[in-house]
Amino acid sequence: MASIRDVAKRAGVSIATVSYVLNGSRKVSPELREAVLRAVEEMGYIPNAVAKSLREQRTRTLGIVVPDIGNPFFSALIQAFEACAREQGYRVIVASSEEDGSLEEDALLNLTGRQVEGIALVPTQDLHNPPSKQVPLVVLDRLSRSLDVDAVGVENEASAYLATRFLLEQGHRRILVPASDLRLTNIQERIQGYLRALEERGLKADPSLLVECGRGPLEGVRRRIAEAIQRLQPTAVFPITNRLTLATLRAIRELGLRVPQDLSVIGFDDFEWSHLLDPPLTVVAQPVEALGREACRILLQRVLGLSGQGVYQVRLPCTLEVRGSVGPPRRGA
Repeated sequence: MASIRDVAKRAGVSIATVSYVLNGSRKVSPELREAVLRAVEEMGYIPNAVAKSLREQRTRTLGIVVPDIGNPFFSALIQAFEACAREQGYRVIVASSEEDGSLEEDALLNLTGRQVEGIALVPTQDLHNPPSKQVPLVVLDRLSRSLDVDAVGVENEASAYLATRFLLEQGHRRILVPASDLRLTNIQERIQGYLRALEERGLKADPSLLVECGRGPLEGVRRRIAEAIQRLQPTAVFPITNRLTLATLRAIRELGLRVPQDLSVIGFDDFEWSHLLDPPLTVVAQPVEALGREACRILLQRVLGLSGQGVYQVRLPCTLEVRGSVGPPRRGA
């Protein structure tokens, strides 16, 4: 493998000049710069970024752990986080916990062992202890009630309240709410928003309309929702995650029901496929890019020692994107 000395020899310049060109630390004439870059390309030289980082006692690397990389919400979150980190000269190591607490723990230990400078985490459950007191941590999406830690999430309660109120204004009273895991803080907050909207209208919540579907395979979730629709005969469904939204739409299609003539639907998260449905899907839109970027910004502030002693607790607003999937309840319902 070529070394920096080999590159300098090929280009006919000093080792210092090669370093200046590669690091951009000092101006070099266009002719010398071109000679160095040509030698780098011809010899396949790769600067030893790890060695450079070790000399500076910095790895310029962040870690992010999410429950499911295949979930479009989490993949969009990673993309935004990584873009922000890249703009600041940082790389990102991505890990998936697969909604498994032991895998999450392994991922966190692996990241700290690889000397990442900070970690962003969407936890599988409420955190009680930080993974490492030496590594800055920011919690995303599923915020902790037990741990005083930097956190970035959305206004879950307010967003679910808006969606439920909109359904109530259209005349719906039997609103089915599929939920994933009632132990998760973001799910609890969304349910509180649903309940608040009912209470505001003087309506008593029917506990049977709140259906916990778990975090298992999508087919099992679909079956659970289809059974609830058949048994409970709701006029509207408000699945409170994007994964539950997909399962709900599949269940409705397989039951031979029409949206919104037979059943109104408000989904969670706004992705490209939401616009392509017929009718287009009314959704609660989370600001995914802003979430990822804000988490990265806060984490880098901690890493670079630019933040104070206080804990950041950021909540970003969601919007209700009204399209064609909500109508009045069917007659006789």
